Amino acid sequence: MEKGQGVPLPMTDPAPPYPGPPAGIDMRGHQGGPPPSAVYSAQQPVYQYSQQQPQITQPVNQVVVVQQVPTEAPGQMICPRCQKTVLSQTEYKNGLLTWMICGILGVFLCWPCCFIPFCVDACKDVQHSCPECHTVLHVHKRN
Repeated sequence: MEKGQGVPLPMTDPAPPYPGPPAGIDMRGHQGGPPPSAVYSAQQPVYQYSQQQPQITQPVNQVVVVQQVPTEAPGQMICPRCQKTVLSQTEYKNGLLTWMICGILGVFLCWPCCFIPFCVDACKDVQHSCPECHTVLHVHKRN
């Protein structure tokens, strides 16, 4: 052999697939077990296929009732007291926003202007009531 060459390796074929346990040896390694066909059937489960029925799904219709709460304008409502569908009456009432604006203007020494929010309906809360029995149906508060 020449220098620099290693030992030649013999050409080998890839290993054949594993054939399974030898005949006469059960799965626990004991001799005299069940016949080899039983060993192989335990290793390879048998699948049974059945044709599935197509599943038909019906669409579900849901009705969502959205009740709009009136803000400034009169709204159509059902009175809980007289059980009538009425168009609400609106009345402007002094609320938290009115007093906050008055207080802020008073702190910044705008004395003549601090009473303006009591004259502007956009600063007041809106009270909705039934025109038949005068029950308060809703109060739209300004924040």
